[in-house]
Amino acid sequence: MHTLKTMNKPSNAITPMVHGLYKLTLKPSVNLAIQTKPVFGANVTLHSDIIEHASFIANPVSVIGWLDLGGLAYLCVEEGIQFTQDETAPPFLPSQFLHCDGGILRVNTPTRFYPIAKTSSEALKHGAFYFTPM
Repeated sequence: MHTLKTMNKPSNAITPMVHGLYKLTLKPSVNLAIQTKPVFGANVTLHSDIIEHASFIANPVSVIGWLDLGGLAYLCVEEGIQFTQDETAPPFLPSQFLHCDGGILRVNTPTRFYPIAKTSSEALKHGAFYFTPM
C-alpha cells in the first residue's frame, strides 16, 4: 500500500522541463496575414487572437491559423534560446509540434505560446512566437 508520507517531505530538487523553449519562424518568402479567418493569397494566416495576450495555452482543438497547399513547409522551428551553435544537433521539424488538417494549423499536444510579433512584418523579421509543449 502506498502512503503520502514521502510526499510531505520538503525537497530542494529541481526537475527540469521535459521540453525546452522553441521559436517558430517563417521562411522569408512567405506571404503572411494576421486575421480571424483565412486570407486569400496568403500562404500563412495566423489567427489574430493569438497576438492579443502575453501568453496563452493552445489545445489540439485550438485553431492557431491556416496554411495553403504548402502546409508546414512555410514554418521553421529552432531552439528558443541559443547559447551556442550545435552543428551536430538534429533539426527540429514543425511536424513534431504542429499539424495541418484541411488547411487548419493546430498543435499536437497542449502548448504554451509566447507571441513575439504584433504585425506580419515583425513576425517575418523576428519570428512569430516562442512556445513550449506542456
